[in-house]
Amino acid sequence: MHTVDKAVDCAAKLLAMRFGGTPQLTHPEDLGGSGASMVIRCRVAPNPFLQERSVVIKQLPDFPSDGEQVDGPTADELALIREIVAYQYTNTLPEHSRPGPLLLAYDVEKHMLILSDAGDGLNFTDVLLMNDADERKTAVRKLGRALGRMHATTYGGAESYNTLLRRQCQKHGINPSTIVDSDIDIANLVREGVNLMEANDVHIDPIVLQYANEAAERQGRFDFRSFTPFDLTPDNIMLTKQVVFLDYEWASFRDIAFDVASVIVGFPQDHSTPALTEEECTEFLSAWSAEVSHVWPETRDFDRVVDKLMAPLIGWALMSLVMLHRGNKMSRKASRRIQHSSDTRYRGAADIALLTPEQASDLATTVDAIHRFALHYPNPRFEAVAKFTGILSQILARQGGHPMRHEP
Repeated sequence: MHTVDKAVDCAAKLLAMRFGGTPQLTHPEDLGGSGASMVIRCRVAPNPFLQERSVVIKQLPDFPSDGEQVDGPTADELALIREIVAYQYTNTLPEHSRPGPLLLAYDVEKHMLILSDAGDGLNFTDVLLMNDADERKTAVRKLGRALGRMHATTYGGAESYNTLLRRQCQKHGINPSTIVDSDIDIANLVREGVNLMEANDVHIDPIVLQYANEAAERQGRFDFRSFTPFDLTPDNIMLTKQVVFLDYEWASFRDIAFDVASVIVGFPQDHSTPALTEEECTEFLSAWSAEVSHVWPETRDFDRVVDKLMAPLIGWALMSLVMLHRGNKMSRKASRRIQHSSDTRYRGAADIALLTPEQASDLATTVDAIHRFALHYPNPRFEAVAKFTGILSQILARQGGHPMRHEP
């Protein structure tokens, strides 16, 4: 059982091993954490070996947390390795382009990370619930710039990331393919979502199906791939002096369009915040495009950006349906850990009917955002998308699902 005192003592020893001296950590402040994780901020007494004036300690629970004996690394251990590698990679980036805090020290056996302190600020849950439309617009513009800067800066860095991953796996006796195989299989989830729709007799227009197939096929392409945390939830994004991204347990190099789409649809599987308004969406996309256009010149054409985003938008709706569907039998945390599955056949319309009102509202927010996106931006192919999302919205409404959004 981890306690604050034990975590602080362990962190001080790790910092001493890493930097030398005898760092003193005082005034521990519990910042909360996801699940059973413990996140603590401590002040650092003046120390010639360590320049940080405060640090953040992240202590994960013992693995496996359910008490079962398992052979090989658990999903939690693999996620910790992935998070360490992600921080090691982002540590190499220039300070003005670094998307998150510095990794100062870590211990896999003790399930601990020690990070630089990103400072106080608002998380994006608070930002997106603001009543002031101008403040929200400014914040989403900053988010677009920060996300674009991360994507542009890390383009072409996959080999460096993979080298760090191989070294970390070798250090801990893990086959790198185990990490790769444990990753979220976006293409498979999208295809399962199509199958689930069809099994529930939901008609999918051929144009919508084309977008879904494109979303799956994009996962095998490398021309639009950069570093992405993937788990972009409002609680993992802080607005301090700059926008800071936290929690890299699902970080990797993927199609960055899925990051952009995730923000537009209101962060799928997070039911606490509304999706962006049409005006906020335009501000966000314009800011993001301005940061990435020197790497991907095609993003200077706004209409082209909008068209290319429809595939990952549809992809998120399908992925969310599958994750929420399986979430009936798992915790929310476990439902995010769907990897590969051969179970792509579902029976009867009762499957979607199993969604709870909260789950239906979660998905309805995503679907409503796609519907408004399709209606707002002129594109002849979007008419079919609007019809599809309209039908799906009616199905979710029967389950008690009501989209969360800012009313004008």
